[in-house]
Amino acid sequence: MSDQTPPRRTAAQRLQALYVRVLLRLLPHLITLLRHVSPKIRAEVAYLAPGYTFMLSVRGTDLACTCRRTGRGSFERIPPARVARDVEPGSGLASADADAVAVDYVIDFRSPAYAFGCFSGGLTLKDALAQRAFSTRGPNDTGVALTYLFTALLKMFFGWRRAYRRSTAATP
Repeated sequence: MSDQTPPRRTAAQRLQALYVRVLLRLLPHLITLLRHVSPKIRAEVAYLAPGYTFMLSVRGTDLACTCRRTGRGSFERIPPARVARDVEPGSGLASADADAVAVDYVIDFRSPAYAFGCFSGGLTLKDALAQRAFSTRGPNDTGVALTYLFTALLKMFFGWRRAYRRSTAATP
């Protein structure tokens, strides 16, 4: 038995984890909402078949989100208890459990800091890929569609944020 206590997280690390948790929780809603605004997001969502399921997770934490495309083109969050446990996520195999949801594609961030960097706009997906900030499992064609989807989503999100900052800075 080890008598060592785990290292304490700093306040900044706790805030980063909270930020990532909130964005993961909002992710299916953001995609569903922004597909009505952006033709790029709409095109990438259309490429993914109804029932397509992807997961974003952060290694070594409980930070994760599993989303499935519905027949209406929106995304819904899948509770962790409904994710198939008998097949590897991203393997392309169907679960023997008819009620479980098999994950088609996985994006697994190496650390909360990398996830925060991508979700906050401090790190582009291209730079994150070059730094091996995340690993993926699943078919490349849908992985490319998800990359384009997330790139468009992040550009819209951070473009609005920058525009808001400029507008509030200009007012006396």
